[in-house]
Formats: sequence, C-alpha cells, structure tokens
Amino acid sequence: MKSGIPLDDGLAAIGETMPESGRKILSQVEADYHETYSLETALEKSGVFPDYFVKMVGIGERSGKLEGVLESLSTYYDRDSRMKTQVRRAVLYPMVSVCAMAIVVAVLVWKVLPVFEEVLESLGGSAGVLSGLGPGLGIGVLVFLGLLILCAAAGAVLVKTGHGSILGRIFGKIGPVRRVLKKVSAARFASVLSMLLSSGYQIEEALEFLPAILPDRDSAEKVRRIGNRMSEGEPLPDAVQDEGIFPGLYSRMVSIGFRTGAMDTVMSKLATIYEEDADNAIQSLIGTLEPLLVGILSAAVGVILFSVMLPLLGIMSAIG
Repeated sequence: MKSGIPLDDGLAAIGETMPESGRKILSQVEADYHETYSLETALEKSGVFPDYFVKMVGIGERSGKLEGVLESLSTYYDRDSRMKTQVRRAVLYPMVSVCAMAIVVAVLVWKVLPVFEEVLESLGGSAGVLSGLGPGLGIGVLVFLGLLILCAAAGAVLVKTGHGSILGRIFGKIGPVRRVLKKVSAARFASVLSMLLSSGYQIEEALEFLPAILPDRDSAEKVRRIGNRMSEGEPLPDAVQDEGIFPGLYSRMVSIGFRTGAMDTVMSKLATIYEEDADNAIQSLIGTLEPLLVGILSAAVGVILFSVMLPLLGIMSAIG
C-alpha cells in the first residue's frame, strides 16, 4: 500500500510468495475483494483470520487509515508471535527433560532392578525393606511423570483450540505465574492501546476492545473498571494507577503522555519495556523450575538404585 500498488494486486503478489495453502486462501480473499471492494468482508468470508484483525481492518477502511492500521497490526502480531515463541521454548525444554527422565526410570524399574534382585537372591541375601522401596518408588515417580506429561499435552490442546484462558485461570493462582501473566497483560494492554490510538480511536472506544484479548481474567476486569471510571469523568492516568496496571514510574509516563497528547508513543514504549520484562520473567521462572524438577527426579533415581545396591554391597563385603 505504501508503494501505491492496488490492494487486489498486492494480495496476488503476496500469494505468490506463499505455499499452496496460503496461496489458495489469498486467491479467495482477492476474489471476494473484487466482488465487494471491502477487505474486511473478504477477510471475514475466508474464516481463517482472527476476529480482532478483521475488525481492525474494517476500522481502518472506514476511517481512511487502513495503511496505518495494517502497519500497527504488523507490529502487534510480531510482538505476540515472539512472546508465544518464548513461552513454547520455555515449556519445551523442561518437558524434554521430564520425558528423558521417565525413560530412565522405566528402564531402571523393569530392566535394571530385576537383575540386581536376582543377583542378590543368588548370593543368599534378602530383599528387605530398603530393597522393596526401589520398585515402589520408581512406579510412583513414573505415575507422577506420566501425569505431568498428560497435563502438558492437555495444556497444549487447550492452547491450540483457543481455550488457553482456562490455563490462565488455573495457574494464575500460583504466585510466580501470576506475576508473569501480569507482565504479559501489561505488554498487551500497552501494545493494543498504542495501535488503536495511532489509528484514530478515542481512548474510551479503544478500551472496549482490550478485555477480549488480555490473557487473564483479572487484568480484563481491571480494564473494564478503567473504562467505567473514565465514563464517570475520571482521567485515564488516575484510573490506570488506581487499578495497578502499571507501577509508579510507568504510571507517571502514562500521565505525561495523556497531558501532552502523546499517549500512543508512550504506550508503544511501555509495550516494548513490558515485552522484555515478560520474556525475562518467563526465562527466570523456567530457569528455576527446570533445575528443581531435574534435581528431584535425580534424587529419586539415586534412591531407587541405592535401595538395591546397598544390600548387594553389604553381602559382597561380608563375602570378601
């Protein structure tokens, strides 16, 4: 659009750079656009674009600011994609460790321990209480790991099917996770508000879009309360500070941006800051969780081995 290429030609050019599935979608969008000359309608008919994206395109068409809206959407979805990639990577590494540990424990329980027990019995030793602890503990660890893997798989299915908010409600009660979700919500709040304001929206109108795209219910409710307080005549900076969307320094930045008419610039800066904070918080959380989980499982493996090796070593020492 910046180059002055007609929209239908631009859609065709983009389709040429995409794989077959994407090319078919854009061909259909191009055909629908030829019929209606409404990009919003064409995108909606395709059924593959997010509702938020389609609505924002419609706003851009009606306001004559489609180019600016699309540029803002590009920034928003780029940030959103980077954050989701960080979360996926953060979850993937611990789960790989858990799966590897599950294989190790399974081999110990069903392959290694029976061999040790046979050797122990052949030497005339008794399994005893300690030796009997190994298989039981191993099976318990396997059950725990299996439940952990099932929970991770269920979480992935929920996210894939668009029900990720359920995970937010479940894990949002845990302190460290709740702090990460607050940072993610603050980043998304600032990013979307910046985009809407730069597209010509009034603050009151922009706030109506926000609750539907925030990752946790608590933050969405705060935004609704901010909108209600503004409708009663309270300034945005006061409402944002009272609801605790941003801490002290950043609340003052919002106040300055509100007074100078540069709210979109301030919100864009805050979005960048909170995106980095959210990434760091996620990495810190996983950096704490992964060694803790591996340490616990390694200790369990050690107990399983020693439960059979100690009686065996005792008999061999007596023989020697």
